Amino acid sequence: MREFRISVGNSLKDKLGELGFFLQQIADISKLIEYKHLTLNYPINIETDKLNYFFSAYLNAIQSLKDGVQTATGENFSWKRLSPTYGDFIFYCRNATTHDGYHLINSGKGTKNYITGPLRRIDNQGKVIKFDPPNQDIRTLCCDITKEILVNLRDFLNLEGQKIPFAEEVDFKKSIQESLNSDFIPQEVKDMIKANQSEIEASVKGIKVDVVQQTINAIVSVETIITNAHT
Repeated sequence: MREFRISVGNSLKDKLGELGFFLQQIADISKLIEYKHLTLNYPINIETDKLNYFFSAYLNAIQSLKDGVQTATGENFSWKRLSPTYGDFIFYCRNATTHDGYHLINSGKGTKNYITGPLRRIDNQGKVIKFDPPNQDIRTLCCDITKEILVNLRDFLNLEGQKIPFAEEVDFKKSIQESLNSDFIPQEVKDMIKANQSEIEASVKGIKVDVVQQTINAIVSVETIITNAHT
């Protein structure tokens, strides 16, 4: 379990990178749609389809990030704690796109795209759930969601981040040994590792990976994407 939590903790920066990637795609496609409206360059079917594709992936990236933080820290990280304003909306939207196959961005007004409601889905008890989306265009909505998530994620890491186990010297040595047993490492590379194994192991002596700091660095990178997405 410890090794698994180390791996998940190290992946948090990558999940944030994924979140930022899909936010950037949503912003870029939204801007392209706005431009095509202004220049009367129709149709925009391909662009609106892509907007839905990226939004679905964006929601799944949020779910993965939430679950990863919870696994790495061993502490409950609820939707409400992740995003007090949008948590329920993200939860229902993610289920609607993933389990029901909906394209949720279903309306346009002026040059902007929106999710209009009420939206409906059937929960695990067979009950129909209705929920109203926020009255924001999709680019603004995703920027605001991401901004709130990053604020609360940073706060959570500052509070619980020390509970994430980090890789130590023994873990790096084990990783070196595993590479020597891997079928995916070329033999010449294995020979080089064996010839320099003592020096390689000496280089990781006392090393510790600051998972929290590397995750916070990734948060800062996504915050830059939010700033640029507004322009």
